[in-house]
Amino acid sequence: MQAVELEVHRYLAAGRLPDEDASIVDAIETAADRVLEEVGIRFQDDSETIDAFVQIGAVAEGDVVRLDGAELRRIIREKVPGSFRLRARNPLRDTIVGGAEGPIFAPIYGAPDVLLENGNRVKGTRDIYHRLMTIAHSSPGLSNTGHMICVMDDVPEACRPLEMALAHLTLSDKPFMGSIASPAVASEIIELTHASVGRPTKPGECNLVHLINCTPPLTYWENPLKCLRAIAVKGEASMVSSYMMMGATAPTTVAGALIQGYAEVLAGIALTQLWRAGAPVVMGILGLPFDMRSMLPSFGDPASQLVQIYAAKLGRRLGVPVRGDGAITSSKVDDAQAGYEGGRALSSSVASGASFVLHSAGWLEQGRCVSVDKFRRDASAIAGSFLAPSAACEPPLALDPAIEADIRRRLSAISKHTVRSD
Repeated sequence: MQAVELEVHRYLAAGRLPDEDASIVDAIETAADRVLEEVGIRFQDDSETIDAFVQIGAVAEGDVVRLDGAELRRIIREKVPGSFRLRARNPLRDTIVGGAEGPIFAPIYGAPDVLLENGNRVKGTRDIYHRLMTIAHSSPGLSNTGHMICVMDDVPEACRPLEMALAHLTLSDKPFMGSIASPAVASEIIELTHASVGRPTKPGECNLVHLINCTPPLTYWENPLKCLRAIAVKGEASMVSSYMMMGATAPTTVAGALIQGYAEVLAGIALTQLWRAGAPVVMGILGLPFDMRSMLPSFGDPASQLVQIYAAKLGRRLGVPVRGDGAITSSKVDDAQAGYEGGRALSSSVASGASFVLHSAGWLEQGRCVSVDKFRRDASAIAGSFLAPSAACEPPLALDPAIEADIRRRLSAISKHTVRSD
């Protein structure tokens, strides 16, 4: 593997673009196949996943499964759709993920803190989430309102998935992303969203895309695996991603990170098809250099953009939609550093041909903070740079009152149960 990694690294160091020499991608595939066959992938505490792989000829030793990369690629190429329709409550806002369509842009995902317009840094709240949702809906540059734009710190954890779903369904009629808090929660949000869309689902369509992360190196944890199964069985989309820290959870080189990340996502994407053939999938391979002085990943580093470019090439060869990262930065404020790091990362994702660009607006400080001002500016920059001119979005269509009342009843029941448990 080391020899193959060095060969790939020489190609990358020469500055060749993916389409100039297919042998780069051939070498990555060859090395990833060796990783899958000789090292394997660990699937923690999920015997159903292990049994599913054994049934297609994989070899299991405890929770480590050794896989045939060529067979995984065959399954993916034969069964994963090259594009799919992501439906919105408003049919005019449906989006196509993959194929010849342009990229979908969604905001930051998972920030615990918020930088307000007055410069104060606070924990996320339900009211702030609603403000950010309103901005996301009214921004033509964001065709998807994402998920967990900030953490609702003032809402009990058990209530947060439904509170977020309620915000996305009432404050916008654009598509959004589903919850992976647990398989049961994922299924609940899927069912509520299906009822809210109110149209029969046709082949090649779904209502939600869910972020399913591998845990590098070469491990999938129990909850993502069980969520992936629940999501795929219902025919909804998974964004199977490897998010690597180069030098900490992955090799330090671009070549090594690509090899490891490709092995990880091959296993996850093929697994969706073992649960339900034709289930929509988006592939994500992302690598960020790890700074050994700060002990933090370096967002916006050019090495991560090389990973993005070649990840998109690997995805095109598989025939699946590809994820990119948006205006990510390590800066703590929306300054020149945030501008050049975020702009470079966003442009690399678009240039690579990514189908779905996550973290497109608001990201600061390694993703630990969402800036309200940067959120607006990023969304405006996307609309002006990458999309045809369009007017501001009209107010959202009203959610069916019966569905809204049902969600609020569920929230009330969870809140009462949480109080009794405390």
